[in-house]
Amino acid sequence: MLEAITGKVFATIVSLSVFLFSSYTGNDPTLRSLSCRAGEKYLVVRSSLVSAFDNDFPDVFKSGSTIPVNFQLIIRNKNRILLSRNFQNSVRYDMANAVYEIRTGGMNRRLQTPSYAAMLAEISGFECSLPYDSSWGEVSISLTASLPSVRFEQLQKKVDLMVLWKYQKPKASTSLSLQKPS
Repeated sequence: MLEAITGKVFATIVSLSVFLFSSYTGNDPTLRSLSCRAGEKYLVVRSSLVSAFDNDFPDVFKSGSTIPVNFQLIIRNKNRILLSRNFQNSVRYDMANAVYEIRTGGMNRRLQTPSYAAMLAEISGFECSLPYDSSWGEVSISLTASLPSVRFEQLQKKVDLMVLWKYQKPKASTSLSLQKPS
């Protein structure tokens, strides 16, 4: 058992070293169009990243380091900011149990999965429910995604993950009327 874990750690260090010290491809991430639904008291906003975690990301996700994905949601009425919130999804691969531990910040959920595809769907997705005031009227809603710098303990090195997105911050925007019909 210990030999298997040691082998996985060594393989991860080698693949991370290759990733960090070789040329990388990078991705061209985008955000799907925002889906917004205004209920009686809450506004639900949804989107997901597309083409964000291809190429070098399998090695990054399997590193054992916590990999965060940041989202910034801003709601404006004309030039006035009515609401600005930051959310974070994160994933960490548990080598000993061969599962991805995922946390989604918008809906405050925690889950585990051994499936890479399921992990990608969760880490790429954005959903939140926020209280709103119908007096806000016509609003513009924007969502921006970014990646922070992450320290890879195995290499004792901090890496700006935005390099894997070619320093692009995907953004999606929409307009919505929050006025209640009279």
